Amino acid sequence: MTTIYSKFKKYGIYAMMLGTFAACQKSKFAEINTDPEKLPIVSPEGQFLNAVVQIHSGDFEYFYDFYRTIMPFTEMTTANGGNTASFISDNTGNANNRYGYYYTRVGNNLVNVMKLIEAMPAEEQAKRAHEKAIAKLLNIYYAWYVSDINGSIPYSEAFQARYGGTITPKYDTQAALYDLWDTELKAIAATLADNSVAQTTFGSNDLYYQGSSSKWLKCANSLRLKIASRLSKVAPEKLKSIATEVLAAGGLFEDNSDDLQLIAGDKFTEGGNWNPLGFHSSKSLVDFMLANADPRLRVFYQKNDYSKENFDLAVAQGALPANSVFPTNRYVGAFSSPDAVSANPGYFRTRKIKNAQGNDQNLDTVSLIQYRLFQPEYTYNAVVGTGHVTFPLLSYADICFLRAELAAKGIAGSDAEGWYYKGVEASIRNYDVMAANAKLPDYVALTEDEIANYKNSAGVKYDAAKAVELIASQAFLNYYKNPNEAWAILKRLGMPNATTPLALEVMKASGVTQVIPRRASLNVADETNLNVANNRAALTEMAQNPDFGEGPSDIFGRVWWDKK
Repeated sequence: MTTIYSKFKKYGIYAMMLGTFAACQKSKFAEINTDPEKLPIVSPEGQFLNAVVQIHSGDFEYFYDFYRTIMPFTEMTTANGGNTASFISDNTGNANNRYGYYYTRVGNNLVNVMKLIEAMPAEEQAKRAHEKAIAKLLNIYYAWYVSDINGSIPYSEAFQARYGGTITPKYDTQAALYDLWDTELKAIAATLADNSVAQTTFGSNDLYYQGSSSKWLKCANSLRLKIASRLSKVAPEKLKSIATEVLAAGGLFEDNSDDLQLIAGDKFTEGGNWNPLGFHSSKSLVDFMLANADPRLRVFYQKNDYSKENFDLAVAQGALPANSVFPTNRYVGAFSSPDAVSANPGYFRTRKIKNAQGNDQNLDTVSLIQYRLFQPEYTYNAVVGTGHVTFPLLSYADICFLRAELAAKGIAGSDAEGWYYKGVEASIRNYDVMAANAKLPDYVALTEDEIANYKNSAGVKYDAAKAVELIASQAFLNYYKNPNEAWAILKRLGMPNATTPLALEVMKASGVTQVIPRRASLNVADETNLNVANNRAALTEMAQNPDFGEGPSDIFGRVWWDKK
């Protein structure tokens, strides 16, 4: 992972985009992307850069999919005022933005990279073998991300119309996709390991690794293992075979510098759709993190409004009783269960005071999420933030926890305890860097003692008898900034849950246990859609799965990998 914030500190990565496309305005670039005759004047490097930016510029995904859907129902956050009885169904209608992003923003650009290279003379193609492999790897990553909650998707025949292919691509089944992606990633790794021909690189157009083939090689191997982990329920023997092969070959992420993540400039997330205003911390996470002195607590969540100054003002102004005792803990999580919210009506109560500046202020008891972790430009006290946002896709910590799980289950590899502790430390260090880059207000830097004490705390210290529970709990916390993977952990392992070291609430509404969604509401093409026949065929095929649910719109149904 190469940070880019120092190079683009003033203007963010948009400065880089403008420099790359200085010869053509935005309208011209759009024209080029829709006219195959004009495509050759765009470079593979420019198309790759555009794809990377588009992967991370999906503000509607944060607004709808993360803030209002995945993070509340996985208990990472709670809604302003508490979750209502219908909070899951109320907030899923506009989710699944990744599907549209892939087919309109991301996949087309990455396929263009590959096709531009394929149109070059053989000698030039040989020099760009690594570039083509990297574009294919990133396309696999995002297609996998889309399929993860959609099941069958167009992939092998997608984006080919401008190159003489079909305008009605078939939908590949998820089972076929997992076979294909494994084969492709294995071939990509072989290509990236071959240095027999001097290679052209994406250079600074590669916002992840600055064109480093050795970094992308580790990423290919790590992504292969990560994708295979989804097979743990539906095809455990295949997972074992792939994991054994990958671990034997080596070449995985080795430390946090290998992470596939983007650190964007200080203008990237400005604007309303990135705004995380009003979302609170969850009691389940805060209680666990407090009990074990988790250093990430101050990264994930803000202290509540009861500073000593505000507390004293509240007492002096009669907003609190005169005999009130100052609460030394200022991290307070909110109940996730709608019934618990109803049973504790005063939990979200705010008290009004005149603050030290003589202005009206509401004192909120419950801790809010750290706004600047998600939107570094967020304005506090009329001061606009100037930090840099981190978008993690695949990290060393992810791979550590996965290797720990594989070893603990006896599937592949060894030293579950060692990999578990490496994952814990890598995650804590990662979030410390994220916090510093985002310039969280009043952030206190991590200390070595905090890491050591956390690893030795009662809820974290390794115990072989409950190894998978511990690993799942820590992996879940690690995915705070990658909510899709936190959701996947819950679906794949059924952990964390009410009995794991990190104990989640049992969410109930009117006494009825609320289950979390398992997939997206799937698109049903209408008769005017050119690809309606393939869409209907795919839905019919997926419906043969006994776990599919009651129809395409059933978000509690399951895709192929999420077997009961």
